[in-house]
Amino acid sequence: MKEGVATSKYFGDAKWSIIFFFCLIVLWQLLVPLLGVPSYLLPTPSAIFEEFGQKGSLLISQSLPTFYETILGFLAGVLFGVGSGLGIVYSRFLWLTVYPSLVVIGSIPRIAVAPLILIWMGIDSLWSKVTIAFLVSFFPMVINSIVGFSQIESEMLDLAKTMGMRRWTEFRKIRLPNSVPYLFAGFKTSIALAVIGAVVAEFVSGQQGLGYLIIVGNNNLNAPLIFAAIVTLSVMSLGLFWIIVVLERKLVPWRRGIQSTEL
Repeated sequence: MKEGVATSKYFGDAKWSIIFFFCLIVLWQLLVPLLGVPSYLLPTPSAIFEEFGQKGSLLISQSLPTFYETILGFLAGVLFGVGSGLGIVYSRFLWLTVYPSLVVIGSIPRIAVAPLILIWMGIDSLWSKVTIAFLVSFFPMVINSIVGFSQIESEMLDLAKTMGMRRWTEFRKIRLPNSVPYLFAGFKTSIALAVIGAVVAEFVSGQQGLGYLIIVGNNNLNAPLIFAAIVTLSVMSLGLFWIIVVLERKLVPWRRGIQSTEL
């Protein structure tokens, strides 16, 4: 019963978001011709929709390389991020040496090293773009892993020791359940950043992908194509983000989402 009420409330809230977004689209459609804005600066939504009709197959085909780069970079970021987080939490040596180094390295904009990665691994190589997507998704993942695995009440750990729990049992029964919300927070941040990393890599050097398509549209002053590629990127990013949200609701049903506060 409660689940049905929550679902109904969720769709009720979503209704207002859809209405607001629809009003923005209508306002955009009306104001652009009214203000005389050139189409190469800001196309109308109808022009963008027409571009989808003309180049829909091109947009879909170009979204596949960006999708592969994003997924591979994200998965590598999750694998190495969680593994590094575990190693740092369980090793005092790594905590004192590697963790501070990661904080310092994390302050360097990963986008700034994108040209170097492309030079080292190949200008139009798939793995150079995957590496850039990995770099931008790795740091949020490792930080969230460290926080999730380490921020546990000391009384609980003391109780586990007095009960004679082995390290693996402690990890399985205490640290892992405690870390799940933090890990999902890292997943959601990392997947969004992985999309950005893949697109930036295609901006710098690429012969395919949605980032490359945006550069082509920019060179040809084809604003509808640029906006169509951006919309495709947004749909892909939101879809991947939504998959993680659904998994979180299934695996962590007790976790409450962000809610508005009425004063």
